[in-house]
Amino acid sequence: MKRIFFILFLIMGTNAHAGKIDVIKHSRPGGLIDRMNEVIARSLGDDFGEFIKVENCAQAKKVIETSKGKVLTAWPTEREANGSPCNLDNSHLLSTFSNSPYHITYFKDNDSAGELDNFTKGTDIIVGVWDSDFWAPPQTEYLQSINPNIKVVRYKSKPFRTALASGEIDYKVVSFPGNDPVLAIMDGNGLNPEHRFSDMGYSMMFVGNFSYDVQEVYKTTAWQERKDQTHAQWMPHLSRDEQVATVEKMLLQISEVIN
Repeated sequence: MKRIFFILFLIMGTNAHAGKIDVIKHSRPGGLIDRMNEVIARSLGDDFGEFIKVENCAQAKKVIETSKGKVLTAWPTEREANGSPCNLDNSHLLSTFSNSPYHITYFKDNDSAGELDNFTKGTDIIVGVWDSDFWAPPQTEYLQSINPNIKVVRYKSKPFRTALASGEIDYKVVSFPGNDPVLAIMDGNGLNPEHRFSDMGYSMMFVGNFSYDVQEVYKTTAWQERKDQTHAQWMPHLSRDEQVATVEKMLLQISEVIN
């Protein structure tokens, strides 16, 4: 009798979950990507099923490609670069999702750093960037196109957070400026707007195994009240195919710099 009830429980549980949308968690708990996936889950409301937790993007890719149920997730753009082991087939790229332009910041007590001429014309300028084999090369090219005298230093997480205050660097390039004053934003409107990387930020795609309009996420309270307000809608004015083509062009240009 107990076995019969157990089987009925499994069937009822499966039916209750049928048609729901699961969200894949594939990154560090509490990090930006993880928080964005929680926003997606909350935005689904009653359509949300459960979180599928995996250890990395390779496992997440397998879920997207093989799951019989509906799955969605926020996906860092750089994973779609040629040669990336986590590169998805374009059929899984539903749209762009979010983007935060890179901010050039300085330490509030460094008065000279607050002068734009110091950044663009100085001869002994040190700028810190995140130690990323993918993002650091295009950032370096962009910074040195503004001032060829700029020296770029790549930092791991912990020293990167303290480098400005300690005086090791004059500026740093970040997605989230925090309490540091912002000298400029790499949004394509200033410094060197003609440069190919002038409008580059840390970005994510919206991916899954079925058709879903990301505008449905943007309309929700969960999106409006998200913690990471500097991450905003990315290319919402373009069609899905135009978004994918634009991202592919950007990734190709970055690959050219890396290689």
